[in-house]
Amino acid sequence: MDKKPNSKKTKAIGSKACPECGTAMRRGRTTLHFERGGFYADVENVNAILCGRCGTRSVPGKTALKISDAVERLFRVGKDLDMTGLSFHKLAS
Repeated sequence: MDKKPNSKKTKAIGSKACPECGTAMRRGRTTLHFERGGFYADVENVNAILCGRCGTRSVPGKTALKISDAVERLFRVGKDLDMTGLSFHKLAS
């Protein structure tokens, strides 16, 4: 997974310091990239705590678990399908 946040719009959060460089972290959104067995999945627009200096990202526990579970299920099912890709997007309401 790359470590660069994809959003410039962030809000400062209390005194949470980046565990890598010590810079104050900010709330924002990022894209998570996963690869397994020749396939990849990107999960976009994920709420995260971001470091603007070094790019470290932290995704809150419950959110991280939900995303991880969903992506792992997708990889398990997708490997048996005869296709080259799959797109899954939430429709704007």
